[in-house]
Amino acid sequence: MTALIFDTETHKLHGDIIEAAAIEVVFPQISADILIIPTMFDFTKRYKPSEPISLGAMAVHHIVDEDLAKCPSFKTFKWPKENIQYLIGHNIDYDIEAVKRAGADITGIKPICTLAMARYLWPTLEAHNLTALAYHISRDRKSTRRGLKSAHSALNDCKTTYALLHTIVQEKNIKSFQELYLFSEKARIPTHIFYGKYKGSAIADLDMHALTFLARKSEDQYLLKAIDYELFQRSNSDFTNDLPW
Repeated sequence: MTALIFDTETHKLHGDIIEAAAIEVVFPQISADILIIPTMFDFTKRYKPSEPISLGAMAVHHIVDEDLAKCPSFKTFKWPKENIQYLIGHNIDYDIEAVKRAGADITGIKPICTLAMARYLWPTLEAHNLTALAYHISRDRKSTRRGLKSAHSALNDCKTTYALLHTIVQEKNIKSFQELYLFSEKARIPTHIFYGKYKGSAIADLDMHALTFLARKSEDQYLLKAIDYELFQRSNSDFTNDLPW
């Protein structure tokens, strides 16, 4: 069984992989104080996309077309290790879709999303991107700033994701990847709204007009589940209040 923290950079939003990176992590079970650690294995590789890199993407990762001139096609992407059971990342669904476009097999892989878990644990933070969360969990923000300013790459994002994951595992006292996966799945169903006109609002505090508006406009299956659950809870409460005894 292999668990990897994984990240990709793409040539545009929802585009071809131009860089992929991974760090292997384990639950060593040798001490109650050591919950999750990286192994000696890491991976990083660049790929050539099917078309030029967009300016918007360049502004994020600072990879330019000339960097990839001699790189293999993104279609040659292969998983860096065999028997991958858990894939961990910040908005990991984006990276999984990227490797699927490259033709990679994702059968049997369980995704673990640090973005979902961070939003669940700290729903009132003004931002949940990886950089903001790195500052949030940091004990030395000057040192964190130096690390974040010096690089933006898939491998450095994996390292930052590990720091975030370590904090989450400690906070929830998680002891195994299956336990971590189940918490991630629970956390995917939001308690708050994180974008749009209702950003920052707890779903339980929204009125019926807002819930109906969000249900009509959203395509996010997890948000829709959260809204359905809230509506069910309210209908049950109304039914109980109407009972004659």
